[in-house]
Amino acid sequence: MNTSFAANLPLLPAWVNGRARRLIRALPIAMLLVLWEVLVVSGLIDRTFLPPAHAVILAFWDMLVHGELLAHLWATVFTAFVGLGVAVVLGVFLGALMATNRWVNGLVGPLVATTYSLPKTSLVPLFILWFGIGDVTNGLTVVLGCLLPILVSTHHGVSSVPAVLVWSARAMGTPQYAMLRRVLLPAATASILSGVRIALGYCFVLVISAEMIATKLGIGKLIFLYGENGAYAYMLGGILAVVVIAFVADRSLVMITRRLLYWHDSMELRGAHA
Repeated sequence: MNTSFAANLPLLPAWVNGRARRLIRALPIAMLLVLWEVLVVSGLIDRTFLPPAHAVILAFWDMLVHGELLAHLWATVFTAFVGLGVAVVLGVFLGALMATNRWVNGLVGPLVATTYSLPKTSLVPLFILWFGIGDVTNGLTVVLGCLLPILVSTHHGVSSVPAVLVWSARAMGTPQYAMLRRVLLPAATASILSGVRIALGYCFVLVISAEMIATKLGIGKLIFLYGENGAYAYMLGGILAVVVIAFVADRSLVMITRRLLYWHDSMELRGAHA
């Protein structure tokens, strides 16, 4: 039970209902859009290089209505989520194995430490040489970039499971081979999902960066082409589409986390981490 006074302070008064809370949280975005519109329309910022907000929204709608956006968006989302899914499986497996086997930790740990800070998009040209231009190169970039935060979070979560839980499980007859599945992974779920949420943000950045170089279809390529041709409203419209998809994906993951961890102490702070 978290007894920290600061941690239990509500972000908004209790009398504010759900719809009002959402409106209040959307207020900074609305203010930013209004400020953007005023600065461009008033001429303080040259609209040649930064179109007004309404032009970007109209460009987004135009691409959506004519179907151009959906084809590119589907390619990006598919690659991002498939790469993230592979990274989750590999990251949880390797992270748990490292936390429970010192030989594996000694072998994989140095590799993780030396590659964690490596910019993953710098490997795209090398992947192009090996696998050519296409989904394989983009997918591998996403897998490699998302793997490490999930692996590290899983390793930390499993390693941090209180010993009393393991002792209690053994005392109740839990066999050693089932300890990971029944005790360690469930207890480390909060840490694992935190790593997945970090990787979720990375996957869109990585796939769009790779698509600008190594594909013929995808939002990254669409953004690059519009930017190269000076159609900045449409370029920003493509970026807006990615922002919307990433936001929806993040909110969905937060909802799933709350459902899975309704029993966890950290859910007392669900408002603070949303």
